[in-house]
Amino acid sequence: MDTQEVPPVQQQHQPADHEVWRHLYRQQTDLVPLAAPDIYLEGLELLGLTEDHVPDLDEVNERVRAVTGWTFVAVDGLVKGADFFDMLLNRRFPVTNQMRRPEEIRFAELPDLFHDLFGHGPFLAHPRTADLYQEFGRIGVRCTEHPEELALLQSIMWTTLEAGLIRTPDGLRALGGAILSSADEIQQCLHVTSTVEAFDPEVVRRTTFDILQLQKRYFVVEDLEEIESALAAVDTLLTEGERA
Repeated sequence: MDTQEVPPVQQQHQPADHEVWRHLYRQQTDLVPLAAPDIYLEGLELLGLTEDHVPDLDEVNERVRAVTGWTFVAVDGLVKGADFFDMLLNRRFPVTNQMRRPEEIRFAELPDLFHDLFGHGPFLAHPRTADLYQEFGRIGVRCTEHPEELALLQSIMWTTLEAGLIRTPDGLRALGGAILSSADEIQQCLHVTSTVEAFDPEVVRRTTFDILQLQKRYFVVEDLEEIESALAAVDTLLTEGERA
């Protein structure tokens, strides 16, 4: 499947969807100033998401393309595996068309439109992290026929861009989109009793994660260069494998 040809779906959101968006937006914008790194907050401002209704994706794309060249593509369901990484490589980010249910206001098991736009969108609107997401795509495409390296890459992505933390001069901050789009996950990951440990690719390679519930442990990177170094190491493994 050529993900350059992934057809966008028609967005038809009901009044209940807009109400859920309003509630989520106000809930999370009260939380993220003390939970997110500056790079996310700067991206959130650049993204310019609407507060009182589900954003018009064409308008969001006009803004994000102007600063980083990324495009959000509305899709039904999850885009997985090689198709997902091919989209990232080409600066196209799949946005799940569905909104979560009202009872999932504080935590949703599966990604929804709010998770994708509010959780990941600000990072794609900031040039620094926009490039990092594309690098995941480039290496992910290379991993297509290398299951061990693909599993490692997916673990790195989960423990950084989805459910990871980053150390800042102001203390620990949430780096993962799954955290920043969930009130309960923000509260848990930054609580003093949470299990937090230094990011180590070899540790995360051997760690299993349940993506359908709040995380039981979190990994923290010292800076974005640490993630880039982990990706470069996977890239080297792939190159060595091709030479063998």
